[in-house]
Amino acid sequence: MSTKKMKALIIALVVLLIVGTGAYIAVDTLKSREEQAVLEEAKSLQLFDFDEDSIDKVEIQVPDYYFTVENTADGWTVTDTNYEHELALNTYYINTICSYMSDLTALKKLSVSAEELSGYGLETYYPLTCCSGSTAYTLYLGNASATEDYFYVMLPDDSTVYAIDFNEGEVLKGGLSYLKDPYMISWLDVNISYVKLDCKGKTSFEIEKDDNDRWQMLAPMKNSPLNSANINSMLTAVTRLQIESFITMAESPQDLIDYHLDAPAYQFTLKTDSGETMTIDFADFDKNDSSVSLVYEESGQIATMDIGSVSFLQTEAIALMTDKIYSPDISEVSALDVIVDDLHFSMKMDWDSNQAFFSSDNTADEIEISGNTDEIQKNFRELFQTVSNLTYDSLDIDAETDEKAEPSVIFHYTLTDGTETEITLVPIDDTFYQSFIDGEYTGKIVRRRALSGSAGVLTYHEKMIDLLEMNSEKIQASEAE
Repeated sequence: MSTKKMKALIIALVVLLIVGTGAYIAVDTLKSREEQAVLEEAKSLQLFDFDEDSIDKVEIQVPDYYFTVENTADGWTVTDTNYEHELALNTYYINTICSYMSDLTALKKLSVSAEELSGYGLETYYPLTCCSGSTAYTLYLGNASATEDYFYVMLPDDSTVYAIDFNEGEVLKGGLSYLKDPYMISWLDVNISYVKLDCKGKTSFEIEKDDNDRWQMLAPMKNSPLNSANINSMLTAVTRLQIESFITMAESPQDLIDYHLDAPAYQFTLKTDSGETMTIDFADFDKNDSSVSLVYEESGQIATMDIGSVSFLQTEAIALMTDKIYSPDISEVSALDVIVDDLHFSMKMDWDSNQAFFSSDNTADEIEISGNTDEIQKNFRELFQTVSNLTYDSLDIDAETDEKAEPSVIFHYTLTDGTETEITLVPIDDTFYQSFIDGEYTGKIVRRRALSGSAGVLTYHEKMIDLLEMNSEKIQASEAE
């Protein structure tokens, strides 16, 4: 290749290199500008960026009402409002507002004229403000889009309309239903000391704690032994139930009529050990309903609850009871007198001196059990338990009773505090008895085999007599030697 051609080739290569480098620089610059534009656009969609934990005050505007909520020594507290009704604040919702607002980012922004703002619900917006000291972060909340993909919002001194995620917007514009504590009962289950459920004019159950913090039944079967585990389970469940929606306040009889609460089908009443009372009335419902209306008598708040949450309104007394008629512990009893048909025996316990005594139609004298064999002492306790653990077979609360009928079974308890309680069984036929506590019908039906079966009082009485006779014979034989 000639020198002249070599120079021409070198020049051409240099030109190509210069042109290529320039093109690369131009493309790179364009790409950088585009990336910068994307970053700037993304930054323009970042509505807020603050530390949610720094917020000490939240100002909320909802239709007709405003609320100022401040973070006090007692936690989030409403310090100013024009809402005249009782309000149990949902503090978790306030925390959610702070969290959502702290890094709120729009999905897009729209150019909307002032004349068009009403179509986005932003002509008369609802402001929401989070305050950190003297610094305020305010959001103007409009309507949701027709497709429920977005919520439209604006910022102060900014004419741009932003579209934020629908779910975030729905929460931020939550209103009273979000502000109010969602739980049907705001008390802890351990603080509840009285519960009553009325169902369509009849008392399903009425229970309360006594001075020893033990549950007792007041109705429909007074003094019936209760299953504390079942009661505690029920209370734990109802204190976790949540309201579906807070609707309005009952400010006139018509408000109750509108939600079928003028003649409620159910009434649920609770009291705490500090004397607070809550009464909730429920409208009638059936399995085809999706929700049921309710009203709090003390506040007048009308709300709805999901139909799947109101099964507790079907609770019957038997679900809270043990299967016993009357079941004191032996340590609470100083004497028990028993009559079953023609049999009569007595049991006495002196717990201060740790002594026990037994007498029967089949024994000549009263026998001290505490000085007898271990087997006799064991059977003494088991005999007591056959009476105190007497079970019923079924319930017949509304059965007619004969006041003149004579009981064929009597269990007369004398407690260590001097209280006397008498259980009587009146035969219905050869198989069943109606049971009474201190002359009051319990509604519990006892089967004969509860007395005569292998674990019944007649069986263990016979065993006691046999053991005492065998022991007496051994003593006599030993003395004769």
